[in-house]
Formats: sequence, structure tokens, C-alpha cells
Amino acid sequence: MAWLFKLSGLLIVFTAAALTGFLKSLQLKKRYRKLCGIYRSLSDLRERVRLGTGEIERIVAQSFEDGTAFYTNRGIQINPAFLEKEDAALLEEYFSDIGMSDAESECERTGLYMNLLKKKCDEAEKKCGELCRLYNALGILCGIFICIFFL
Repeated sequence: MAWLFKLSGLLIVFTAAALTGFLKSLQLKKRYRKLCGIYRSLSDLRERVRLGTGEIERIVAQSFEDGTAFYTNRGIQINPAFLEKEDAALLEEYFSDIGMSDAESECERTGLYMNLLKKKCDEAEKKCGELCRLYNALGILCGIFICIFFL
């Protein structure tokens, strides 16, 4: 009966280590997807500003997916889930001054921030390609190593 408890303990340790690696790689993938989604939303926002289709609050609500960017009494806020601090700071800087200039200047400014965000998106894609498989393999190998150590 003792072997059953030992086996279940080893299985739990292995699963926890493998799951840790999987969740870390999933976090990298979600950051990449979110950055690409924000880039597409900024492109849509730039076109709506260029066309002059309404107030900034309504345009932001139409351009961004639910929960990504929203208008509050403090201005437009960004949901920083899955983003790094630098990504969130870049977007907060953009949204802090949105709507303060004419449409042409706002389009140029949005284009500049889109270029910065595109670099972040490319960096996230590169990091995802390099590290996702590594984190998955590392989690599994650490789980196997810990299980062998406890045997």
C-alpha cells in the first residue's frame, strides 16, 4: 500500500513541474496574441480618427475588444493582463494624451506608437518561438528529475 502513496506523490510532483513549464509558455503566447490584437485595434483606431467618426470614447470602445481598453472617469485605461510593464507603460503613455490634437496629428502619433508596438510584437514573437518549447521541455525534465531523486 505504501507504493501507491509514493506513486501518487510522484505523479503529483511530475504534474506540477510539467504544468509550471506549460503555464509559463502559455503566458508568452498570450502576451504575443494580446500585443498583436492591440496593434490591430490601434490600426482600426487610426482609421476611425482619420475619418472623424465621433468622440474619442466611442471610437476607442468600437476599436478595441471588450476588456482591452475602456473609458473611465480617469480617462482611457488599458487592461495590463499578460502584458509586461514596458508594454503597459507604452500604452498608458499613448492613451494619456489621446484626443489632445487634431485628426492629422493624432493619426501620425498613432502611427508612431503602432511602430513601437510592432517592435514589441516582433520581440514577443521571437521570444515565444525561442522559449515556449524550452519551458515545456524544462518543466517535463525537471518533473522527471525530481521523481528520480525521490525514488
